[in-house]
Amino acid sequence: MSFGFYSSPEYRKSQSDIAKSNWENGTYSFRIKPLETRICKNPDCNKTFRVKPYDLKIYCSHHCSAHIGNMGRKLSLLTRHKMSMSASLPRSLHKRRILPRISLVCVGCGKKFEVVPYLAKKRKYCSSMCAIKTIGSRTTSPKASKGKPGIRKDIDPNICFYSTWEANIARVFNLVGLRWVYAPKIFDLGQHTYRPDFYLPDFDMYIEVKNFLGTYSLERHILFKRKYPKIKLKLLLKSDYLKIQENYRDLIDNWEGPNAPYPKV
Repeated sequence: MSFGFYSSPEYRKSQSDIAKSNWENGTYSFRIKPLETRICKNPDCNKTFRVKPYDLKIYCSHHCSAHIGNMGRKLSLLTRHKMSMSASLPRSLHKRRILPRISLVCVGCGKKFEVVPYLAKKRKYCSSMCAIKTIGSRTTSPKASKGKPGIRKDIDPNICFYSTWEANIARVFNLVGLRWVYAPKIFDLGQHTYRPDFYLPDFDMYIEVKNFLGTYSLERHILFKRKYPKIKLKLLLKSDYLKIQENYRDLIDNWEGPNAPYPKV
């Protein structure tokens, strides 16, 4: 049950005044010290202000601090012009850095789009859908191709894994005696294709190893679930892989990665 006077402006003001008074006097806790009264170090100001004892503030305002800090500082006409233009902007724009935009041409559709400078070397497509239409025919995502592809002779001399994570998962399957087939089937999703990393015949399930589930990979996964709802597909994400790594890396001699065990003598 709430009383109406708790919301009245008079009551709230009185409580605020009491709280401020107790805070300044240090009566809330033995750890809270009263506020100190200081004199502004600006000789043209000399106003008094109150701060907490541990605060290093010596000026009453930013204006006094800038006035003393900029004394004797010579600014070029260009710098003054930039400062004047910045001061004329709305206050909402002062809180974030405004970067110039760079115009690019989409590799897929040829449409022009703009990005900030630090994304100019990475962005090739105007949107995620445009990227999917262009590179969707590939059976693996662009992120997977940046792993360490190659043949692992300790697993199978005829299989080229796309990453160390895939190779380590195959080693775990061999250790526990689980039958597996590497990327046996390509699924047509319309816009692009999808080729899961492993197939487990004993469970009739596909396994996809994912270090990072980005927009491209998530879009493929959603399209796969919509078109093939009866097919079992499990995503083995980073959290799952780290748990497997913690349990099995010391049991496998050829484990790859930064947390690989020391070679046995």
